[in-house]
Amino acid sequence: MALPIARRATRVSLPLVGAFMVGAIAYGGLYTFPAISIAFADEFGISRTLAVTPWTMFLLVTALASPLLGRAYDEFADRDLLTASMVLLAAGWLAVYLSRDISLVILAYAVFMALGLQLAFIGTSTAIARRYEGMSGLALGIAYAGPGIGVAVALPVAAGLIATAGWRDTSLVFMASSLIGVVFVWMMTSGPEIVVPGPTPTTPTPTPRALPAPLPDAARDGGPTTSGTKRPTRSGRRYGEPMSAGQTALRAAESSVAARASGLHETSAPGAVSAAHEIPPTGSRDRPRSIRRTVRTRRFWILFAGAAAIGVFDEGVLQAFIPGAVDAGIRAEAAAAALGIQSLAYVAGQVIGGWLSDRFGRRVVGLAAAVMVGGGVVAAIGLVAAQPALAVAGIAVHGLGTGATIAVRSAAFSDVFGGPSFGTIFGLLAVAYPVGGVIAVYIGAALYDATGSYAALVPVVLAAVALWGVSLWVAGPRRVRSVTMLHT
Repeated sequence: MALPIARRATRVSLPLVGAFMVGAIAYGGLYTFPAISIAFADEFGISRTLAVTPWTMFLLVTALASPLLGRAYDEFADRDLLTASMVLLAAGWLAVYLSRDISLVILAYAVFMALGLQLAFIGTSTAIARRYEGMSGLALGIAYAGPGIGVAVALPVAAGLIATAGWRDTSLVFMASSLIGVVFVWMMTSGPEIVVPGPTPTTPTPTPRALPAPLPDAARDGGPTTSGTKRPTRSGRRYGEPMSAGQTALRAAESSVAARASGLHETSAPGAVSAAHEIPPTGSRDRPRSIRRTVRTRRFWILFAGAAAIGVFDEGVLQAFIPGAVDAGIRAEAAAAALGIQSLAYVAGQVIGGWLSDRFGRRVVGLAAAVMVGGGVVAAIGLVAAQPALAVAGIAVHGLGTGATIAVRSAAFSDVFGGPSFGTIFGLLAVAYPVGGVIAVYIGAALYDATGSYAALVPVVLAAVALWGVSLWVAGPRRVRSVTMLHT
């Protein structure tokens, strides 16, 4: 009896371990850029504005490529694309190692790493959501903790390696870790599909192909039928069929399941984690929306502006903290460790912020998180020269508040735009974050080159915090949606 239980636990847990490690490897190396960019500027003798260009190009390409890469997962096998993501990341780190000027570094981040990271994120999201039907919110929460842990570990390790071995050898270490990530890709995508019973639909829903007739009792536990075959899953697959089979005919049914896991949101900053399994508004699945009509509404553009503001106070602070702290006399290793703590706080903020917003409302919790972000920015950037210890505490508070903000943002988008077209609408809104990030990173670098400090970035970031708060209050959901009420 113990052996079947152990087998079932392993079958359920190993794909999540694989997804966790894929996220940790992909994001861990990439989000060491604040530390490695200092080394780029020193060796190539370039300005801070030029040194951050690889990251701004990375943000732009990820925004532009997301729709096409998402479509690729509807046509090709998960395992193949996820393997390609690890190979692209490894190629990017190799290009960084071989670079003799900043141009090849820009190419590495803008092409290889941008495409590799988005393939990893989209693939993890869709594969886990499809595999764990009925509990995708929880499964994605576990998987999305990987980036936060990965960044928290990678930042201080990278800072130490850069100080001792140099940034080129550090690039080789991350290249090797990306290749090792292929093993975890196969762990995540191998084995039979896991199906968790979901709610019984009240109306029949069409599927790509008819399901077989009811099975005898002997086959209800996944065992063989009298014909020797195994029962199909709710998506139409049969047990024992790998996730990497890449059956295009079944993608429509699977995508409808994944769309219901509206906890899916882009891992646009380290530690992004699924906050909750959000339920779309009552009746939204039965009332088709016009995407074009939605995009034309003032509410959409107000929330788009708010999402761009989040990119400003997230990416702007993330890229400014380590260079500012080093200039203030803090060792690079200590500054990197502090940013690692910020990454862990980010994970906690998403979980806690999502939970609180379910109970007290998106607007109230969102505004409270924005206040935390504002206070953290003032301490982390504005007071780093005068009060280094307070700056370290401030960057942790910033991570907690920003994580909660990301959770509230994604849940609010689901409340307002939830429905059959939510995936497309969310994809359009997701473009706003990297746009805001690019603006903030460039403004911060330009201000640093002009003044020798990031202190002038603080008013810009606080204005972005205020813009997000206003947009959430004006265009966000007005009340708390009770899960109990929705099912009564």
